[in-house]
Amino acid sequence: MRTDSNGQPQAEVWFGSHKLDPSEIDDPVGGNLRERVGDLPYLVKLLAAAKPLSIQAHPTKERAIEQFGLGNPSYQDDNHKPELIVAVSDFSALCGFRPLKEIERDLGLLTGANPIFHDWLEAFRLGGLKAATGFALEASSALVSQLVEHAAVLDPERKQLIEQLNHEYPLDSGIAVSVLMNLITLEPGQALYLPAGNIHSYLAGLGVEVMAASDNVLRGGLTSKPLDKEELMQVLEFEPLEHPKVSAKNIASGLVEYPVGVPDFKVYQVSPSSDRMLIDLKLVDSAILVCIAGEIVLSNSLGEMEKLGPGEAAFIRSANLFSITGSGTGYLAMG
Repeated sequence: MRTDSNGQPQAEVWFGSHKLDPSEIDDPVGGNLRERVGDLPYLVKLLAAAKPLSIQAHPTKERAIEQFGLGNPSYQDDNHKPELIVAVSDFSALCGFRPLKEIERDLGLLTGANPIFHDWLEAFRLGGLKAATGFALEASSALVSQLVEHAAVLDPERKQLIEQLNHEYPLDSGIAVSVLMNLITLEPGQALYLPAGNIHSYLAGLGVEVMAASDNVLRGGLTSKPLDKEELMQVLEFEPLEHPKVSAKNIASGLVEYPVGVPDFKVYQVSPSSDRMLIDLKLVDSAILVCIAGEIVLSNSLGEMEKLGPGEAAFIRSANLFSITGSGTGYLAMG
């Protein structure tokens, strides 16, 4: 477990050159990664969600350029923020909109339990996901209170989630939004890819996140941070997401790729052992390797070598070929 300067557990540890928190470099030269290499197109994070994090989405690059240029205070930069989260422990999340039939069924069950939900069901039937989401984002505390009270008409997992969210964020309208979203559980090594417009919320667990280097987040609930529900509605993709999990691809023994649909980064799981050595891998521009278990030894064609333990990371830039040995598990971001 990492702690901050006050000895408190850290919910996020960033590895990269982002201007808000560039990584310090532990070598004789020192300084931070931004000073040494400039802007990297990607950012790596260790994320520990002890309680549900905000319902949110990220903009397209075109929307980010436009709104940042207009001075929209919800935009920190002019970049998009597609991201991949890989579970290190068991990890739960809300990701994307549920199949339409499931949503209509559950809104129907709620309406049967209390007429207060009738207008929400009608909004969905007449205006689809967009109308139902807009209704939920502006849900009254009275409606959310009744949602908590009647959560037992839904399946047990959904009931438990609603009660958990209400415990952490009493009567927050984000609890209503959660009814429209897929509830996902990841086992260690499984991943979610979150492109622009994907509505999501991380609920619990430890993961490694890799994303385009941006801090553009549009929040709609379950947080004390600033909300921008109007802009969130502008960036959301109102389509059901039937298959949220990433189909990982075995590249070689001890090397697994998580395909993403953007040029900003590539992500691999590396798991070297005495009989699985990853030798002479080709470097594309640069890379950050984060160790999450065991010991990983990183070396390059210049004869440089670095040993990493859990929670430690290394940046690779100066050699065309590098090798990964040792006995452990890590995640490699390249871009």
